[in-house]
Amino acid sequence: MARLLISKNNGAQLIGLMLLIGLTVSGCNLNIAKEIRRHTYPPEFNYTTEKELKTTMWQLAAQVKKLEEVMQNPNVNGDLRRREAMQILTEMEQISKALGMEGWPGNHPKVSRNITKFRSDLVAARRALETNPPVYYLAGTISGACSHCHGAS
Repeated sequence: MARLLISKNNGAQLIGLMLLIGLTVSGCNLNIAKEIRRHTYPPEFNYTTEKELKTTMWQLAAQVKKLEEVMQNPNVNGDLRRREAMQILTEMEQISKALGMEGWPGNHPKVSRNITKFRSDLVAARRALETNPPVYYLAGTISGACSHCHGAS
């Protein structure tokens, strides 16, 4: 009986030791959460950390501000306005890729539900600028596209 207790106790100690070693080794890996998610979520799931989400949203907000400045600046007109607006919209499309693939589920349901519409607004605005003559209306309404997730401001 005493031998059985010692064996059970050693087993618990062994498990504890293995857990401690595992946590120590994994603690050295700064991307431990990312690695765990790789094994716990399906590959088609868009997992975006809060930090990534906030960073991406701030980057998009900065681009919206730049776009509004270009669209409202009376000193920027003609082909310069078109080129700058197209460049900003293209940059916004690239930035939005950090929010995940269109049509795939993610840990931010509001983003998952609205990212396709937001990107289609960006593409439509850019394509409208590519026409001859360019149509600026859609580019001028891009800040309103944020309302898909953030509601009317």
